[in-house]
Amino acid sequence: MSEMLKVKNLNKSFGEYKILSNINFEIQKGDIVGLIGKNGSGKTTLMKMILGFTPLSSGDISFKENSYYRQEEFLSKIGFLLDCKLFEDFSAYDNLKLFSKYSKHQIKNLDEHISELLQFVGLDNTKKQVKTFSFGMKQRLGLALALLNDPDFLILDEPFVGLDPIGVKLLLDYIVKLRSEKGVTILISSHQLHEIEEICDYFFLIHNNCIEWHSSIDKSKIVITIEKMSQELRNRLADLVDIRNTEIEIPNNMTLLNTVLKIIYEMNGNIRKLNVINSLQDLFEEE
Repeated sequence: MSEMLKVKNLNKSFGEYKILSNINFEIQKGDIVGLIGKNGSGKTTLMKMILGFTPLSSGDISFKENSYYRQEEFLSKIGFLLDCKLFEDFSAYDNLKLFSKYSKHQIKNLDEHISELLQFVGLDNTKKQVKTFSFGMKQRLGLALALLNDPDFLILDEPFVGLDPIGVKLLLDYIVKLRSEKGVTILISSHQLHEIEEICDYFFLIHNNCIEWHSSIDKSKIVITIEKMSQELRNRLADLVDIRNTEIEIPNNMTLLNTVLKIIYEMNGNIRKLNVINSLQDLFEEE
């Protein structure tokens, strides 16, 4: 797999108010990645910085190993569904055609491309005005707009908000199809924790201005937080468990847990917290 996005030592403040502090993560090509955190934690700010809508205070973001990607030729390969504004008196087709006029990215066979996008997101190519659409239909049109330039990377900010269960299921299906049929890499923020568990390969949790990496949760696990992770302790545990920063993730296996605790004790490690996580909801509530 190849690197799609890399965030290194990212910081964001508004005046003296710190939003994000020393954010580091990578997203590989073809991954579906969740971004969770409580309201005001900085999820949307992070997405806007990736898109170039909000300046960085310090740090670096690179797209396909290019830190200077915030130019039209590169940004056209990043689609997004974030504060989507639609022309309510136009049809879905006319919305897509109008937005294509604002793009410097030349689309071959535009009419055919728009028709394919509408079919992909389950919208009829009719003259029906957008103002008559349900909220779910507008979300699907927003997704079609995000896909207009055939992006390699897609950013979705709270795409399930306001959708009924059927709408959520439809949108989930489209997101999964994007990866399987188009190879799109996706970063998605949501408070729909069950859906994040269902479709994401792994996820990032923003907590206290910082970001924590977590593997997908298929079953219960134990998370041990170490006060300070020495390199020696990291080396001893590396072949046994997953380690991210100061967190150790262990399957809910008492034999393995005892082995890990013994190593931590022998290496004079200081355990700050130990949690048994049965679902993403448990982890979110621990935040």
